[in-house]
Amino acid sequence: MTNWQPDLSAFPGPRYLAIADALSEDIRHQRMAPGTRLPTHRELAFRLGVTVGTVTRAYAEAERRGLIGGEVGRGTFVRPDVRRRPEMPIDRETEIDSGGFIDLSINFPTPRANDALLSTALQRVAARPGIHTLLDYHHHVGLPRHRAAGAQWLAEQRYPVSAERVIVTAGGQHAMTAALGAITEPGDVVVTECVTYPGLRRLADFLRIRLHGVQMDADGVDPEAFEQACINLRPKAFYCVVNMHNPTGIVVSLERRRALAEIARRHGVKIVEDDVYGFLLGTRTIEPLSAHAPELGHYFTSVSKSMAPGLRVGYLAIPEGALDSFAQVVRSTTWMAAPLTAEIAADWVEDGTGMDLAEAHRIEAIARQRMARRILSDLSICGDESSYHIWLKLPEHWTSDGFALQARLKGVGVSPATIFSLTRNAPNGVRLCLCAPADRRVLEMALQRIAELLRTQPGGAYGIV
Repeated sequence: MTNWQPDLSAFPGPRYLAIADALSEDIRHQRMAPGTRLPTHRELAFRLGVTVGTVTRAYAEAERRGLIGGEVGRGTFVRPDVRRRPEMPIDRETEIDSGGFIDLSINFPTPRANDALLSTALQRVAARPGIHTLLDYHHHVGLPRHRAAGAQWLAEQRYPVSAERVIVTAGGQHAMTAALGAITEPGDVVVTECVTYPGLRRLADFLRIRLHGVQMDADGVDPEAFEQACINLRPKAFYCVVNMHNPTGIVVSLERRRALAEIARRHGVKIVEDDVYGFLLGTRTIEPLSAHAPELGHYFTSVSKSMAPGLRVGYLAIPEGALDSFAQVVRSTTWMAAPLTAEIAADWVEDGTGMDLAEAHRIEAIARQRMARRILSDLSICGDESSYHIWLKLPEHWTSDGFALQARLKGVGVSPATIFSLTRNAPNGVRLCLCAPADRRVLEMALQRIAELLRTQPGGAYGIV
């Protein structure tokens, strides 16, 4: 256990926030290493001359920020990922030698859109008369042609809607911001899976809405738990990922989708459905949950995972007659999605390039899933056969944070369950993003390191494990 005693003199305001801010500063300046065990609430309270309740609030605030994690019976530790290298590598193609770091913590698509493809698209756009108008201001919800392309793309995901219901956004994260920003107010409750996309947690902090995680089973959100949450909490919305759930990889069955939609309808809970991975199902695509309650459904996807992340184009389908409030959120956040990149995306939707890229990504994901299941064959793996990621269930002698720390020391970045969990009882697993390395050989090297680590016992030098 560390003898950490923060200097609070530089942090004005409430003592609990000062403690959390001091902890953040010490971690940032590498005075607190990942895996460091913090003093008990009572011990730190004694050192600082504050109440135990103040330290409890401070630790809760630090945990909310993702700085620390608590483990029942073990204590509170600095999270292994808080001083990670920059989230977006500068060059994914950089050669990695046998001892280099390989990051499987980010859900990249594999590279597909090459120089020739982009050059052809730009030349085609440049040859059109009046191309300069793409550099003007336009309506917040997007140009008519771009909205029509969005409707065509959503129809490919088995969600046919009119172009009048489609808003062009600056990617999937912006679509989620527009949806939740338009239908919630500060203090509202949004229910979601008990383990969920971390970007939702950051957005909830920004919008000042409260998240509540609902129990899951092997087929996604448990209907009885969802109904009880609707009765007890009266939530404004239900955010869900029913295709290639992030992080578990679950694809929710049609029967479960119908059941959840019926519960949402019964209680008037609006649906915010994130379907950025649905294209990976190919011909196995299932009707979205929103299709079973379209008056409540706010369904979105983007071209980031299917075509190219740099386009920053997403499509949000909203209920009929609700355009104005969503247009105001887009206006307040980005004014509009960039028309030039939306034009390229529209071209690729219309001429089939988009579906060709999506199919190439799907085929590559299947190959990488097979590689992972071969190398990790004696382990418990969850995830669809064409998903970008897998959920690796850990043996009992490992904790997810402890394993993530040891994997990083072995040169592989993985995402522990605590990053995704909305409760203290996080499942004991880690997410591995199989398409993050541009080269399959690099992925194989990373998976071999993971397999080797799992054949060992947790090291005794780290209290977190």
